[in-house]
Amino acid sequence: MKWWFLLLAVCSVSVFAPANARAPRSTATVVPADTRARGSAAAVAAPQRLELPGAAPVFYYAPLARGLKPILLYLHGRGGNPEADCIKWGQVAREFGWIVCPSGPEDRGGGARGWSNNWLGAKALVDRTVAVLRDKYGRRVQLRGNTLIGFSEGAFIAMNIGVREPEIWNRWLILAASDSYWGGEGQTELEKRYARIKRVYLLTGEQDYVVDSTRRVFDLLDQAGVHVIMRTPEDLAHEIPEDRMKRLYRRPLMWLNAID
Repeated sequence: MKWWFLLLAVCSVSVFAPANARAPRSTATVVPADTRARGSAAAVAAPQRLELPGAAPVFYYAPLARGLKPILLYLHGRGGNPEADCIKWGQVAREFGWIVCPSGPEDRGGGARGWSNNWLGAKALVDRTVAVLRDKYGRRVQLRGNTLIGFSEGAFIAMNIGVREPEIWNRWLILAASDSYWGGEGQTELEKRYARIKRVYLLTGEQDYVVDSTRRVFDLLDQAGVHVIMRTPEDLAHEIPEDRMKRLYRRPLMWLNAID
């Protein structure tokens, strides 16, 4: 019977040993998905909640270090789940500051939200979010020089808020950007306020349908004199696997937050 136990042990090792993850190309950068809660996110501590009267909750994580820290505000895509997305960004970015994830006003069911394609209404909600967070935590919350992170419909919101309030939001991580999000009025605002925008990082998968529009956003920012980087990884479209987020976003966030 010894041979049977030996065979069983060998088979057990082959079944349960983890596979080697394939490393991404060093030049690849990506756009994230309208991600739902799944996988490792379920094992992570839930984010805290800010209640805004008349609005859906804001989810957030405090920074890992104490003292005055910037806000990294994540604006989800259409149909995104802000609580689940906040869990994922909390694993990536708490070393840089407050991870804050407001919920769009449109209830799409099952925790999914949308922004109703209304950046002006979203700006009012973002302003309230910052005010309530500051009231709660005082001078631990930085009011200027913060970072906007927006994906898809959230990129539309982030680009329009950021170009109009660059003193508050002077660093942007824009995922799946499009020049159509600005229109002529937004481009005029860019021309007026470009000097206050510190850095912009554009990430769009090469297979994403908006990749050519992202290239036009890069050209507009570059021509205006904004310090901008664009990455378009060949193997990605409009979503990325959750387990690649930290590897792919940490470097852009370090670059964005490496200046005063």
